[in-house]
Amino acid sequence: MVNIKEELWGVIVNPHAGKRRLGKDWSNVYKVFKQANIKFSEQLTAYPGHATEIVQTMLDKGFRHFFIVGGDGTLNEVVNGIYKSDIPDKHEVVIALIPLGTGNDWARFWGITRDNYKAISDQLLIRKCQPVDIGKITYTDNDTGERNTQYFINQVGLGFDALVVKQTNRLKSILGGSAWSYTLSIIMSVFLYKSTMMKVYDNSKSLYDNIFSIAIGNGCYSGGGLKQTPDAVPTDGVFHVSVIKKPKFFQIFKGLKLFFQEEITKLNFVETFVCPKITIEASEKILCERDGLPIHGHSPFVVEIIPNGLKMLKL
Repeated sequence: MVNIKEELWGVIVNPHAGKRRLGKDWSNVYKVFKQANIKFSEQLTAYPGHATEIVQTMLDKGFRHFFIVGGDGTLNEVVNGIYKSDIPDKHEVVIALIPLGTGNDWARFWGITRDNYKAISDQLLIRKCQPVDIGKITYTDNDTGERNTQYFINQVGLGFDALVVKQTNRLKSILGGSAWSYTLSIIMSVFLYKSTMMKVYDNSKSLYDNIFSIAIGNGCYSGGGLKQTPDAVPTDGVFHVSVIKKPKFFQIFKGLKLFFQEEITKLNFVETFVCPKITIEASEKILCERDGLPIHGHSPFVVEIIPNGLKMLKL
């Protein structure tokens, strides 16, 4: 049996996450780590993508346990650091999240709040680790024209969804991480975005239509608690996909209402299906995002599930 006091934890802290409460929050987490006699090494991120670099350096030093103090974007960077590394035992890596971001959609699924750090020492003793699925998206890079790969843990969005994320990130820089940024972005963008002809297919289903938005969910939440893929569970080995076809003008208002009521799948211009792999081909370049971070590429997009890709410590 592993002696938990001998495990070495890498702690990645994003000082720019959420509403800038890091000083107080990280101080509290630090005290709990010390009181529990946990061996850890912490490092603060300094720029976008830094968490990926930090994790890869720590993996090279033998770290296999990571606490992420930040939001969905920081978590995504950590996942990419793990899966772009050369270690053979990626599925044995353990992650734990202390959510200090704005949306915190991955944490919301698990019922993890910023106060759950108080249970760290207890959960380490219980050793309650949950295997979780990871997503992989392959696309053509806009700059090089070569095929590139990114990983994600919660959700991929294309079309309107990705435009909303782009606008949200802009608003966050102005409003300081306001929880209303996503809602405002939806309202600002819904009448401006133009649908695109796309082919969406897996081994059993093919759809060719004028498509407004696509959400591919490993988890069910996005945008700070909204459900585009309400039945998605990150432990079932499949994605839950919601495809929104081009709505008529009068359908937009009903669509917004049901979207905010988490009943988007009731709309007759929304198709849903479940699959472990999906391909999207678009007639022109469309926006794409994963876990709220932009993907600088174009179709074909190939999205695949990696069952039990990591272990998560449930705080």
